[in-house]
Amino acid sequence: MTGMRIPGPINSNTTLIDFGYVDVAGAGGVYLVQAEKSCLIDSGTRSGAPRIIKALKQLDAFPPDYIILTHSHWDHCQGVPILRQRALKEQKAIEVFAHTEAIPLLEDQSFNNVFDQKGSFQNIKDVTPLSEGNTVDLGGISLKIYHTPGHISDHISILDERNKNIFVGDAIGMKAGDNAYLPPILPPFCNKKDFHSTIQKLKNIDYNTISLCHFGCIIDNEAKTVLDEAEHVFNQMWEIFSKAHSEGKLDDQDFIYTTAMREINPIIPEFKLLKPEIRIMLGVMNGLRRLIRKDPISTANIMIKDVLAWQVLGFKLANNIS
Repeated sequence: MTGMRIPGPINSNTTLIDFGYVDVAGAGGVYLVQAEKSCLIDSGTRSGAPRIIKALKQLDAFPPDYIILTHSHWDHCQGVPILRQRALKEQKAIEVFAHTEAIPLLEDQSFNNVFDQKGSFQNIKDVTPLSEGNTVDLGGISLKIYHTPGHISDHISILDERNKNIFVGDAIGMKAGDNAYLPPILPPFCNKKDFHSTIQKLKNIDYNTISLCHFGCIIDNEAKTVLDEAEHVFNQMWEIFSKAHSEGKLDDQDFIYTTAMREINPIIPEFKLLKPEIRIMLGVMNGLRRLIRKDPISTANIMIKDVLAWQVLGFKLANNIS
C-alpha cells in the first residue's frame, strides 16, 4: 500500500475526511489537524459541506478554529460559507486563511464559471492572507506555508512540521489510486513553468508523507517518487495536447481520451456513487447500452473524460489557443 485513502486517521494529529466530490466516494478529501487548536485544510464543495460537518461532529471537532485554503478553486473553497454559517449558529467563528493572491479570487468567484456556466459559486470575504514562510500555530503543531503555484497562481502547500506531513492540495495533481495519476493542467490559470518550479521546491522540503485533495495521503518511498511521477506525466500530457493541437484534434474528445488512456493509462478505481438516484440512472443507462451491444460506462470513465475536457481547456488558456 502506498497511500491511505480510507477516511480516518493518517497520523496521531490528522484525520482524512471524504467530502464526496461530485457525489462520489474516494475522489475528494479535506484534512482535520488537531492540537490545542484545530484546523481544517480546505473546505470542500457546497454539496460536500454537510458531510464534512457530520464527520467533524462525530469527531467532536465542530467547528474547527481555522480553515486554511490551499487555493481558490470551487472544490476547495465553496464549503466555507456553509461551515461558517453553521458555526455561527453555535455562537462560534471560524478564521479562514489563504494566500494573499487568493483573496481577490475568493472575493470574486466568477473565474470558476469555466467549470460550471451556471455561475452558482458564492463569493468569500473576510479571509486572512498568508505568504511564503508564514506559520499558523495550533499550539504544539506549527503549519508552515509554501507558495506552490502552477495549478493556479494562488496555490499554497502546508507543512505540518511535527508530523512531517505536507498538504499539497492540487499542486502536483490527482491520484485517486496507486496507478491513477492525472496532472493538474486545469483552467483558468495553469502555468507550466510555475508547475515545474513548484515540483523542485517540494523536493527540497523535509517531509515524510504527502497529502492530496484528490485523494489521500501518500506514504513510504512513493511520498518522494510521486514528485518525479507528477513531473513525468505532466510532460506526457502536455505533449499529447501539443501534438493534438498541431494535428487539429485538440477538440476531438474521443481522440484525446483514447490517446491518454493508451500513453498514460491511469487506472482509476471504480468510485462508489453516493446518491441513489445517480446509481439508478447509471444502471438504466448501462442497461440500454447492453441492449445495443455497447460496453457499459463506469463512473471512472465518466470522471476521466470530464477531467480531460477541463485539462484541454486549461492547456488552451495557458497557450492562448482559442
